[in-house]
Amino acid sequence: RPRVGRRLLGLLLGALLVGLSAVLFTDAFILVVSAFMILVAATTLTFQLYKWWRPEHNDPHRYGEPDAPRLPGVILVPMRDEEAVAGQTLERLAQLDHPDYWVVPIIDHPDDPGTAAIAHDKARQHPGKVLVCPYPEQTDVHNKPIGLNAAVEMLHELRIPFAWVGVADAEDLFHPDLLKLVDYRFRITGAGIVQCGVQLMNFASDPHTLPLPSGRLASARRWWKAHASAWWRVANVLEYFKWFQSRLKLQAAIRVMPLGGNTVFFRREFLDELQRRHGSYWDEDCLTEDCKIGILASVLGFKVDVVYIEELVTREETPATLAGFVRQRVRWMQGFIHVFAEGDWLRLPTLSQRVLAVYVLGFQFFQAAAGLLAPVALVLALFHKAPVLLTLLATVPLALSGLTVLLDVVLLAQFGQTFGERVRLRDYAGLVLGAYPFQVVLSVAAVWATARFVLGRNDWVKTRHQGIHLGSTAARSPERALAGKAR
Repeated sequence: RPRVGRRLLGLLLGALLVGLSAVLFTDAFILVVSAFMILVAATTLTFQLYKWWRPEHNDPHRYGEPDAPRLPGVILVPMRDEEAVAGQTLERLAQLDHPDYWVVPIIDHPDDPGTAAIAHDKARQHPGKVLVCPYPEQTDVHNKPIGLNAAVEMLHELRIPFAWVGVADAEDLFHPDLLKLVDYRFRITGAGIVQCGVQLMNFASDPHTLPLPSGRLASARRWWKAHASAWWRVANVLEYFKWFQSRLKLQAAIRVMPLGGNTVFFRREFLDELQRRHGSYWDEDCLTEDCKIGILASVLGFKVDVVYIEELVTREETPATLAGFVRQRVRWMQGFIHVFAEGDWLRLPTLSQRVLAVYVLGFQFFQAAAGLLAPVALVLALFHKAPVLLTLLATVPLALSGLTVLLDVVLLAQFGQTFGERVRLRDYAGLVLGAYPFQVVLSVAAVWATARFVLGRNDWVKTRHQGIHLGSTAARSPERALAGKAR
């Protein structure tokens, strides 16, 4: 409780200081806020455009041609209340093109008998391939890292040989050739972690992409749901598109890597080193165990290999509702705060890595603050008698933000071409008109996450999956083999 009190006091003092600065030193406030927003907007563009800086970043041959797989492995799949997607996910994972791997669904049997029944049915259908791991019953806490740790301990107890461990989400669509590439990249790069691409798919405002609800006026309600949610879904989809194919590559080059939560593969030696140094593989008290384990990989000197091949990305769906998206983002942001507060990033070997760690772990707050402060700085500059140069400076962040929106429009068109999805005019309109509201949503999530951290609330809210992406054309036919990428 004393810690919570100190956090609340610090937060109130900070807000008071900002307010007084705006009133007493308006010109200086405009200058500082404008410079801050210019920095955020410029670095955002830098991260997004990294993929196109050099021709080799787009070379289709840069990852090599995989040979026959040689390393045994395991795919862990935490599942809870996943009856809508568990069957299709496990069936697909059991049929990947690799001679020696296990699929391990992690199931809470007492609380989730429906998903448990599906998992055991798949284990009977695929003996020697699917192995069910029970979620620990001695704890009332439900989160992903507890299940992952339990599964790795079970592998050791059963003496199942493995050279790598992969993590999949319950709704993931892995490409059949993905494990061949992961096996190959482990062997030729010596990396401790291989992070492959993930892509949300259900961006479109086409009502027919959503299930028909039950009850009266079902078609009208589905139409409204599709169009009312399109503005944030398309922005969420593009976040993944830019993050995995561009931003992660820059962070991997500098070796500061908060990982994606799935389609990530760990070398056994790396997990053993984590166990020796920290007593567990994944931090069970962290809401973003993927972020923390990525930072620890950099601290321990393990290389992270980022692989993004359009044909091989893992397909996923956005949260079902805007409220679900906010809850998911609150969890991620609070987890990043947790990782920052723990201070493992201070052990990174170089100053540039530590500076980037501060930026990466706090990026969502920089982005959210920029969205809130941009109109404030502009209004002050226009209606306060500020010097002309200061007024012009206050408009620069908006100009850069406009450039970012234009880039998003181009990237949305590229997304549609890459994955064979039709992008309609209304999708572009939702992206442009929803650009600022999306930043406001992130701001709300950031404030909520900060409040939860200050109050010491660390409970975990699960993201519900409906399997909308499972019926898309792109998801049904991803079987373009690795040879296709070389064409």
